[in-house]
Amino acid sequence: MRNSILLAIALIIQTAVHAQIGSPFKGNEEADTIYFVELDSFTITARPLKNYNYNKYEAIVKRVYPYADTAVMTLKALQSQSFSGHHDEKQYKKELEDQLRKTFEAQLKKLTRTQGEVLIDIIERNTGSSMYNILKETKGATSAFWWNNLGKMYGYDLKDSYKPTNNPTLEEIIVQYEKKYKGK
Repeated sequence: MRNSILLAIALIIQTAVHAQIGSPFKGNEEADTIYFVELDSFTITARPLKNYNYNKYEAIVKRVYPYADTAVMTLKALQSQSFSGHHDEKQYKKELEDQLRKTFEAQLKKLTRTQGEVLIDIIERNTGSSMYNILKETKGATSAFWWNNLGKMYGYDLKDSYKPTNNPTLEEIIVQYEKKYKGK
């Protein structure tokens, strides 16, 4: 409908111009009408076909990055703590785990598998260590072993650390998020 209205308007204008000026073909058989339209410049960037979920990844990063940031800060604070004995360290970790569980368990249970994987990737990226090693340091080797086996059942190996080349689109989105919200 809209296109037909625009076409009708264009024909009316063209007829009015030819009536006032005259047809370009009246006296000169070689004359022709050339229409010229100048467009604004724009850039086209290609995205790999397998990463068609760019907007989905953007939304996931916006949702899970605050959790990852909190986890990284907590891990750094835990590593900087000095304890007088093994018992004090174990008690502190148990209290910290209970506090974090009360604060974040309900929200983290609502995450999808993809959101969980992105959360793990961001934590691994910002700590420089694999999730297996983080669990091994904080919870112990046995717990890390069991969590790794559970992750393998869902196709995710906790021993594999984050590599930006595995998912360049995710890396690009994380960098953009950090520039926008964290000023890095």
